[in-house]
Amino acid sequence: MSVPQIVIKRRLVVLLLFSLMLSFILMGRVFWIQFVLGDELKDRALSQWTSDVPIEPKRGTIYDRNKNPLAISATVDTVVASPPDIEDIEKTARLLAEALDMDKDKLEETLKTAKEQKKGAIYIKRKISDEESEAVRNLNLKGIYFTKENKRFYPERNLCSHVLGFTGIDSQGLDGIELIYEKYLKGTPGRIVSEKDALSRKLPFGTDKYIPPEDGLDLILTIDKIIQHIAERELEKALAQHNAKRGTVIVMDPKTGEILALANKPDYDPNNFGQYPQKLWRNAAVSDVYEPGSTFKIVTASAALEEGVARPEDKFYDPGYAIVSGVRIGCWYHGGHGSQTFIQLLENSCNPGFVDLGMKLGKDRMMKYIKGFGFGDKTGVDLPGEARGLLDPTKVGPVELATISFGQGISVTPIQLITALSTIANDGKLVQPHVAKAIVDKDGNTIHEFSPAPLRQVVSYETAQEMKKILESVVTNGTGGRGKVEGYRVAGKTGTAEKYVPGKYVVSYMGFAPVDDPKLAILVIIDEPSGGLIYGGTIAGPVFQKILADSLNYLGIEPEIEFIEEKEYIIVPDLRNLYIEDARKILLQNGLSARVEGEGYVVTEQVPMPGAQVNKNTTVLLKVSDSKTNKDPVTIPDLTGRTVKESTDILNAIGLNIEIVGSGYAVNQNPPPDVEVGLGTTVRVEFSQNP
Repeated sequence: MSVPQIVIKRRLVVLLLFSLMLSFILMGRVFWIQFVLGDELKDRALSQWTSDVPIEPKRGTIYDRNKNPLAISATVDTVVASPPDIEDIEKTARLLAEALDMDKDKLEETLKTAKEQKKGAIYIKRKISDEESEAVRNLNLKGIYFTKENKRFYPERNLCSHVLGFTGIDSQGLDGIELIYEKYLKGTPGRIVSEKDALSRKLPFGTDKYIPPEDGLDLILTIDKIIQHIAERELEKALAQHNAKRGTVIVMDPKTGEILALANKPDYDPNNFGQYPQKLWRNAAVSDVYEPGSTFKIVTASAALEEGVARPEDKFYDPGYAIVSGVRIGCWYHGGHGSQTFIQLLENSCNPGFVDLGMKLGKDRMMKYIKGFGFGDKTGVDLPGEARGLLDPTKVGPVELATISFGQGISVTPIQLITALSTIANDGKLVQPHVAKAIVDKDGNTIHEFSPAPLRQVVSYETAQEMKKILESVVTNGTGGRGKVEGYRVAGKTGTAEKYVPGKYVVSYMGFAPVDDPKLAILVIIDEPSGGLIYGGTIAGPVFQKILADSLNYLGIEPEIEFIEEKEYIIVPDLRNLYIEDARKILLQNGLSARVEGEGYVVTEQVPMPGAQVNKNTTVLLKVSDSKTNKDPVTIPDLTGRTVKESTDILNAIGLNIEIVGSGYAVNQNPPPDVEVGLGTTVRVEFSQNP
């Protein structure tokens, strides 16, 4: 039976349509593979029949400002295994483990897994020592090869470790300058491309393609290796001498913001950073905050002069305390400093005087200058982990304003504080601190130079000049005497802040020299010193003095002043067993000054000892306690402004009795002050809530 023609034609049409549809599908698939997946498939094919081994570039060298190398890279061997080429994995793992001091079982498992996964090459141990390299070469193991990599070395070991930071196993910057300037230092990796067979074995007659790496650029720092040595040496000695917890030193050029030295102790060796606790990696100079204490008074004083609320010759009276919103704020000096000028406020580091200045300035103006000097914000120093400090204007009331005026109730970083000091040394212009000086290529050509311009004028030129003179007077006549360097005009300020743990202190000393043309600004911080007299001047002052003297000498800065001293020797009187106020008066009459340590009202020890010959204006250290004196007759002390408890303790300590009338603070007494009476006499003291 024949098929009708119409049916045949229909079948041919269906077949044709089906063929066309199949053709379009195949063409679409070809298009998809060729044009959409083409690059991906090409890469996959290349990865199957080629091996691509990266070549690490040589990391740029880091130099100090005088081109002394601080961080260098050297070529070392890395052990690589080709699992398909290894015939006896157990034997290979055992021999390699012995030569490279590795775990044999873990190494064997690694090699077996790599062979099962048909990996062409794996790292065994990277950046090995010369001794390990020689031991592996002597084994002559099949499937074990070497490749060259660059390893970072720090030839000065611990020196400047918190500035330099360190790198990881892939020579990537992980901390410090190594991290901040990674893009300049790291360079561009190269490659070796070679052909391999289906089992990932290298083809004996395959072609290799070598793409050379581009080495990183070199970095020159503002750090001076010699000044850094001086700073670290003196800081380490001070920590050992005073059994302190830690310390920080920053040396800066106040005109440019260049950091010449930055040291924290204890520190670490970046060659073996992993062997040290991570807390030692922390750069306290930029990352840690603390209460600055009296060093912060330079901000209050500068603001007062700039705003005209005080002049150098203005008089202030310190009764030994200040009362703000009902809160009594005492002076560090027992009994107060009495009448004094504005200059003497800084010389004596008088807290009540600065409370007065803070109140006159008011919150808004005080905050304006605190922020103007850079506190409460980052300085922008090119080091990682910089903190802003702790300052919240919304939480500053009258009492907080009073305490902030003399450096308590505010937390700052060391880098902020040295920057603020440098602002005064730099005629009122704030500069940005930095540790990078220039980026250079291998031929020494400068690619980029770091020289930040001054950020802003914080106080006027005239105010800055006046503050220079006053801070010089602090060194010459005040609490900063331990910072003197013979032949140079030195400006300075001390600081002693009690931590929230009773009996723990942070002491500091900062200053600059020469006063008329400052070349160096230095900040010294000693955290939790113990033993002896704990003051910024006595502990941090000598460290500042030694660093400054040695640095000025190293830099070849000639002395400005030729000293012709007229020695006027004074015999130190015996002040032991005396009431502290009587001891102070005796010292004043003899041309000497006093520094008091301890709690109480009777002198138990003194330095220098009685009978010693000292120069005029020498400070005698008086240690007081709550013991009693048996001196007879007794001079009636001035109790004005004292509380009931203080008045009772003072009179009992010197062998007198007290009759209390009222409550609050002493306003009247009988017998009056400075009258001599016998032991056991009763003193009638009237008290009032309004001193």
